[in-house]
Amino acid sequence: MKIYRDSSNRNRQLCWGLILFFVGLHLLYINTPLVNLEWVYRQGSQYFLTQEQSSVEQYFSLQANPLTYSYLSSIAVRIFGDTYLSYRLFALIGGTLLLALLARHNNPWLILLVGLNPLIWIYSGRAYSELLSVGVMLLAFETRSSCILRGVWGGLAATVKYHAIVVNGVYWGLQWLRRTVQEKQWVWRDANLQAVAISLFGLVVFLLFYMYQTNIWIAPEKFQVVHGSIQFDNWLNNFYSYGFYLSGMFFLTIPAHLQNIQWRWHAVALSISIPLAISNQNLGEIDFGSFDQLLSNEIILLIKVVGFWNFLLCCKQFWQDRESRIMLLTILIYITMLSFAKPVQRYLIFVIPFWAILVCSHIRLHRLFWWGFVISLCGLNGFTSLYQVSNAQASADIARWSVQNNLYIDAGVIHSHVGEYSHQDAKSELIVRLTPKANEKILFQKPVKVLGHTIRNYIVVQKHQY
Repeated sequence: MKIYRDSSNRNRQLCWGLILFFVGLHLLYINTPLVNLEWVYRQGSQYFLTQEQSSVEQYFSLQANPLTYSYLSSIAVRIFGDTYLSYRLFALIGGTLLLALLARHNNPWLILLVGLNPLIWIYSGRAYSELLSVGVMLLAFETRSSCILRGVWGGLAATVKYHAIVVNGVYWGLQWLRRTVQEKQWVWRDANLQAVAISLFGLVVFLLFYMYQTNIWIAPEKFQVVHGSIQFDNWLNNFYSYGFYLSGMFFLTIPAHLQNIQWRWHAVALSISIPLAISNQNLGEIDFGSFDQLLSNEIILLIKVVGFWNFLLCCKQFWQDRESRIMLLTILIYITMLSFAKPVQRYLIFVIPFWAILVCSHIRLHRLFWWGFVISLCGLNGFTSLYQVSNAQASADIARWSVQNNLYIDAGVIHSHVGEYSHQDAKSELIVRLTPKANEKILFQKPVKVLGHTIRNYIVVQKHQY
């Protein structure tokens, strides 16, 4: 697929400069306390370091993903020590690999579009498995010389996060089907089909080994129920959620639609989006993170309406180009499959690079709009990063205070950040809340601040004081 770009050396240098800047900014804050269930991946790593069964049991009580990322992090811990950076290092490597592969398109705007995407930015600095899997998955896509190597990379990506095999399999499968239709016969010796077969074979071998080691087939049973239950009543709701969220992160395309698409198509898209937005519910983790407490219900409704309207019009634009259809179909099939289970916004990380490629291929805008979009994303990511660091630090300070004073506390609202540490006790009379209840005594508090502005307060109170 052709992407509009200038193939000069200057563009190539600019791409790599942006990638280095991306890495540098993440390194500034990557060695800060863990936040939002990162501690679960840390428990998985501790299992490989200490062989304590309790660590792996805690991991599987809260995590459906394989232990692959935690195993790699345990290697980083052995090399660099037990630091926060060690647990997040492979996520940053995955994000960097993703941008390095996209640099082959020689388009700095593509690097900015993906690197500054809020989900890519956030999870490149967190101890989660998605970015490493996506980076290796894109390596499989970009490998042209050998179908065997392509399949190997695809299988490895899937062992980190199973979602990769869906994207790989759908895209390569559609490529094979297109060739079969064009040649009017089944083409069994096709590089794409062979890559799918090799990826699947590698994943099955891994799953068998994984079951032998952990006695778990694919994921713990509790997650098979949550993620494997097909509820047709909720499918449309979830598909809408993924659609508005994905295109909402690419609001750059809105001016192009207003300029180039006939108004009757706008009316059709809005007539679909508005009623679905009104009935839409968050049945999983389709949220706005640190912005949830800043956005009113009216603004969130507006984001949903405009986001899905933008999604439908983007699909219309992308479908008109025959070269784009397989990539678009891959995204739509992936989202369709996700919508049959619990929706989680970070799963969109697997299709964000491809949506960005489609945007750069088809959207023509004055550079003023591009710069406005980039500046907006810089502001969003800056706020999110500062909030994440402050939130994590405040939670860690409360945990440290309880240890120093030998007080066992119910971590309450900060449990997702500090996890199961030495002085966590769910039965304790001391609990961490955001606001105290009537007559509860405040023992300690820590504010979460961004640029001097208090976003929330974590308060340690003594329960049941009436």
